Amino acid sequence: MRELVARYLSRNISRRGFLKGMTAAGVSLAAAESILDSLVPLAQAQSVAAEAIKTVEGTGGEVFAEQLMASGVKYVFGNSASEDAQFYEALVDRPQLKYILTPHEGPGAAMAAGYVKASGEPAIVMQAAVVGMVNAMGQMFNAYKEQTPLVFYSYRTDQSGRAGRDGFEEVANQEQIVQPMTKYSWLARRPDMIPETVRRGFKAAWTPPQGPSYISWHSDFNDQKTYAEIVAQDKVDPRMRVRPNPAEVERAAKLLVEAKMPLLIVGDEITTAKATAKAVELAELLGMPVTQARQIYANFPETHPLWVGSPPAARIASLDFPKEPDVVINIGNKLQHNSPQPIVGREPKFIDMRIDSGSMGNVMPTEVPLVADVAYGLDDLIAAIEGIMTSASYKKTRERAQEVRGFSEKAKALRALVAKNPEWNRSPMLADRVTWEVAQFADKDAIIVHEAGSVVLHGFDFNPAGGRELFFYYGAHLGSGVGTAAGVKLARPDRQVICLVGDGSFVFGPTALWNMARLELPVITVVYNNHAYGGPHSRVIEKTAGSKMVQKRQFVHDYLGSPDMNMASIAKGFGVDAEVAQSPEELRAALSRARKATVEGKPYLIDAQVARVGVAWADKPWIPPISIARERTRKV
Repeated sequence: MRELVARYLSRNISRRGFLKGMTAAGVSLAAAESILDSLVPLAQAQSVAAEAIKTVEGTGGEVFAEQLMASGVKYVFGNSASEDAQFYEALVDRPQLKYILTPHEGPGAAMAAGYVKASGEPAIVMQAAVVGMVNAMGQMFNAYKEQTPLVFYSYRTDQSGRAGRDGFEEVANQEQIVQPMTKYSWLARRPDMIPETVRRGFKAAWTPPQGPSYISWHSDFNDQKTYAEIVAQDKVDPRMRVRPNPAEVERAAKLLVEAKMPLLIVGDEITTAKATAKAVELAELLGMPVTQARQIYANFPETHPLWVGSPPAARIASLDFPKEPDVVINIGNKLQHNSPQPIVGREPKFIDMRIDSGSMGNVMPTEVPLVADVAYGLDDLIAAIEGIMTSASYKKTRERAQEVRGFSEKAKALRALVAKNPEWNRSPMLADRVTWEVAQFADKDAIIVHEAGSVVLHGFDFNPAGGRELFFYYGAHLGSGVGTAAGVKLARPDRQVICLVGDGSFVFGPTALWNMARLELPVITVVYNNHAYGGPHSRVIEKTAGSKMVQKRQFVHDYLGSPDMNMASIAKGFGVDAEVAQSPEELRAALSRARKATVEGKPYLIDAQVARVGVAWADKPWIPPISIARERTRKV
C-alpha cells in the first residue's frame, strides 16, 4: 500500500492504476477512493515541487541518469563498459544528458576537468571497474592537487552475483584505492541508494575547498529494478560562502596599513570566486606589489603596474622586487612548497586568506588566518582598511605605488630583450621563439592551455578580467594538456583555445585529438618538439654534476629521438589536420593555416621543431645500444 501511494504521488501511476492496485491488495473500492481523495491535496502540493523531488521507477542505470540530470550535469565523459548497458539505454530517452565517448580514460578525465574548470558546471567521468579507474587515476591526482570538483564513477564486481571467484575486473574494496586522492569515496549498498550516492559525490566535490570525489556500486545494481528518490542538487548542496572573522579582518587591516612594504600573493580562489577586480582594488588601495606562486590560472592582470612577476625559484626571497617585504598577504593561493624552504620565510608577518583552512599554518607561521570565501573576504578587508587610512597613509601608498611602477617598467623592458637572442632566427627553433610567435598570433581574449614542460610563457599579458586566460598544469601528471584544451573549448566555444604542450607530455595523452575531430572542437595545438625530456635532463645533471654519465654524455632517461616522433602524423591518425614547422617562417605560415582551419570549425596541430638547449646535449645523442634484432638466432 505504501508503495502504491509513493508511486501515485510521484506520478508513476494514474488514478485508475492506483485504484486497481489497491483493490488487488484487498482494499475495497470505496475505501480506495476515500484514500485517493485524501491524497489529492498532497499530490497537488507535490506537483509544485515535482521538479525538485520525485520518485522514479526504473533500473539502477535509469535512476543514475535521472539523478545526474537533477544534479545539473550536461556532459558525461566515459569509456565504453558493458556493465553500464542500462545507463546507455537510459540515454536514448534523455537527450539532454550528452555522452562523450573518450578512447582512453586519462585524457577523457582531463577533458572533463577542463570543462569543469572553464564552465563552472558539474560533470562526471565514467570508467569500467578498477581496470578503467586506474587509467583515470593520473588525472584524478591532478584534480586533487588542483582542487577541481570532478566526480568519478566506476562500477565494481567484488560483491556482485559472481563475486568471490577472482573473476573478470574483480578486486576487493576498490574505493579504497582512490581514497588518498579524493575528498569522498563511497559505495552505494542498494540500487535505490544510487541517486543518494550521486548527490553526495557532487556535494563533496563542490563544497569548498573543492576537489574530486569517487562513487561506486556493484554492477548488478545497474540492471535491477528499483524505486528511488531523485532530488535537485540545490536542495542538498547549499554551496556555502563564508565571511571572515571580523576581529581577524581588523588585525589584518592594521598590519597592512602600517607595513613599510606589503606584498600580495594571488591564487586560484580569486578566479573561481570571480574576485579579480577586488584583488586589483586592494592592491591599488595600498600601492602594494603583486606576485603569484604556481597555480592553474593567471589571477591578476600581468600588464598592471603593480604586477612584479612570479618568484623564479618558488620562494618570495627569489623575487627581484621587493627584496624584503615586511608583511605578506596570501589571497587564495594553495602555496605548493617545492623545496625545504617555504614560499614565505620567517621574517615577514604572514596573513593567509582562503577557504582551504586545512593547510593553513602547516608550513608557515600565520599571523592572521582569514578563513573565507575570498570575494567576501576582500570586501571586508578593503572596507576595514579604508576605515583606518589617514592622509599620511594615502601619501605613503602613492609613493610605494610609484616605486613598484618603476620596477615594473624596467622588468618589462628586460623581458622584451628575449628577442635579442643571437640564435633568435635559428632552425630548429628556440622554445622562446615559438612562444613569442604564438603570443603575437593569439587573439586578445585567447585561452592558453599550458603543458609545455619548462617552457616559460612570455608576451601573453594574461588578464583574467576580459583578456587572455591561462590554464596551467599545476597537478603535473602528464597527459592533461590536449584533453584539458578539448574540455575548455567545449565549455567556451566562442573563445580561441590554444594548447601549448611538450613532446613528452603530448605522447601521454593524444587520444583527445580524436574527440576534437569528432565533436568539431576547433583547438590549435602547438607541440614543442625537441625530441627529449628537457626538464628531467637538466634536473638530473644538476643533481649529479661531474658524474660519469655527464662526462661521457650517456643518458638513458631523456632522449626521445632515434627514431624521431612525428606528432603531425599522430594527429592525422586521429583525424586532425597537422603539419611540421622547422623555422620561424614556417611556424608563422602554419599558424595562419591553423586559424583558417579553426574558423571553419576544425582543430589543427603544429609540430614545432625546437632546439635542445642546456648542457651535455649532442646533435645526435647517445642511446643505449639495445637491438633485439641483432640478438636473434632465427630471423623471424
